[in-house]
Amino acid sequence: MAGDKVKGSANEKTSKAPTELNPWPNFIEERIALFDKLMAKYHEEIAEKKSEKVKITLPDGKELEGESWRTTPLMIAEQISRGFADSAVVAKVNGEVWDLDRPFECDATLEILKFDDDEGKQVFWHSSAHIMGEAMERYCGGHLCYGPPISEGFYYDMWKEGSAITPDDFPKLEQIVKCVVKDKQPFERLVVSKEDLLEMFKYNKFK
Repeated sequence: MAGDKVKGSANEKTSKAPTELNPWPNFIEERIALFDKLMAKYHEEIAEKKSEKVKITLPDGKELEGESWRTTPLMIAEQISRGFADSAVVAKVNGEVWDLDRPFECDATLEILKFDDDEGKQVFWHSSAHIMGEAMERYCGGHLCYGPPISEGFYYDMWKEGSAITPDDFPKLEQIVKCVVKDKQPFERLVVSKEDLLEMFKYNKFK
């Protein structure tokens, strides 16, 4: 696997495999730029929110203190142990599946889910589908359609003009997948308007 970096791209620290398009399709750079702009606005809004003390209750009844809009489930997991935090896939806050880096908003119950948990598996495989989707975009400029987790893994439908992906392409795609994993790209939650989503995916008639 090549360890070269993509230069002059929206993410200059991205590892680049020899099997991917160079340069990437324009829609990738444009989408990343819009996402970064919207994410920066979100962080500004969170920073302006008033923080208050909140009580975090663990499954064993133990209570920990945190701050609304500042403390995250991952921070609580790290207080328990580094190994525990490293094995976490996602959280449940007041019974709702919750990103590990999403701040608490009020007093809450907290459960940390690992891959062994059914909901943890679903989130892990959903994230894995996104990694495969990125690889397909970088490999052939495909337009992603639908890529959910299923009972024993995940898949991603993709439209590619002119030809189809065959098993011969799998090793080449795998090289790009390994680059994505190596870069440890963050999975970040962002709530946006329908208008912004349509702009972000305007190149894709399936979105």
